[in-house]
Amino acid sequence: MGAVARGSDPGRARVERAFGRSLAGLCERLGATFIKVAQIASTRADLLPGPVIDELSRLRDQVPAFAFEHVREAVEADFGGRLEDHFPVFDPVPVAAASVAQVHRAECADGSVVAVKVRRPDVVQKVEHDRAILMFLARTAERLVPTLRLIALEGAIDSFCRAVEEQLDLSIEAHNNQRFAANFADDPDIHFPEVHVALSSPRVLTMEFIEGVHERDLEGSEVDIRAVVGAGMRGVCRMIFSHGFVHADLHPGNMRFVAPGRVVLLDLGLVGRIDDRDRLVTARMLFAFATGDGRTVARIFFDEAPHTGTTAGTPEYEAYEEEIAGFVESLARRGLGSVQLTLELGRLFDILRRHRVQARSHMTMVNLALMTAEGLGRRLAPDLSLTDAALPYLSEALGMAPPA
Repeated sequence: MGAVARGSDPGRARVERAFGRSLAGLCERLGATFIKVAQIASTRADLLPGPVIDELSRLRDQVPAFAFEHVREAVEADFGGRLEDHFPVFDPVPVAAASVAQVHRAECADGSVVAVKVRRPDVVQKVEHDRAILMFLARTAERLVPTLRLIALEGAIDSFCRAVEEQLDLSIEAHNNQRFAANFADDPDIHFPEVHVALSSPRVLTMEFIEGVHERDLEGSEVDIRAVVGAGMRGVCRMIFSHGFVHADLHPGNMRFVAPGRVVLLDLGLVGRIDDRDRLVTARMLFAFATGDGRTVARIFFDEAPHTGTTAGTPEYEAYEEEIAGFVESLARRGLGSVQLTLELGRLFDILRRHRVQARSHMTMVNLALMTAEGLGRRLAPDLSLTDAALPYLSEALGMAPPA
């Protein structure tokens, strides 16, 4: 998996692996929403110990499968007739099983090889249960730790749960797939599987089967690793800053790579949408952050905050601005290539919290997408910088010439 354990103590590694196995098992038992959280965590080998990453990573596409009889029932109920009438060849063993659905390889009557994604039979009820648990925990945490209100914990969890609920309707994923394909029609290195509309419904999605390379098998393959990392970073930046339509579930299980340097993005049910105003404000803030303009970063967060614990022009605001400016300018002195963007954004959010300046909730989704892109780079091509990759798209969004 490419994860590196923190330290070489075998005893500690065993403890970490046991913890990771317990955490993965707990998320699996709790349900689809918790599995999504574990999948996101499993992409950050730079932040979590290797043994924990190894255990969480199995939840990307190795959740236990459900019985084939449920697959047959869904296909026949939604399209009529027998499953074999629509798919003369259908492998009853899934090629992947995840939190919301599982995928089977099949062939249509015309001989085309397809991936048939079928929703889990009990997932709607489980996601409703997950939401109730998470919202209770968020409200309780905000009552016990009032400063958590400044990061809009309840609002962020509510948005995440609504996004997971949207994944349950596979016809929405089909629409998302077509929209992403249109958005990237001009980029030959980023591909989305073609949807077979006639054999798709709210609980069954039929699409082109991609014979790509999984990240774990990249080494020794014919795929140009630097090229696919660059394409992945470029894709995420365009989604955020150019389109405002973001794949919000980009863990390694949802990516395949095709030689020489093509990235195929899968599982498009969980998306984030950024309206034009928020997209522009986000671009302004991240451009200022990336170019070392800390006072502009401080002002944007302050002006956009739903709630603040200070007032502009007061000594409290001046102290807040000075800390943000000093932090951002220190990063600029280190050089963009050495900056891990999402880690530093996390430290920036710590400063906001201390000064009781609340960040807008859409920043959570933006940071998750950037975190995934940066995680890909750090695993496969550590010398490539997400900050460098983002600057041209930030400049484009702002109508500026890219910095020299």
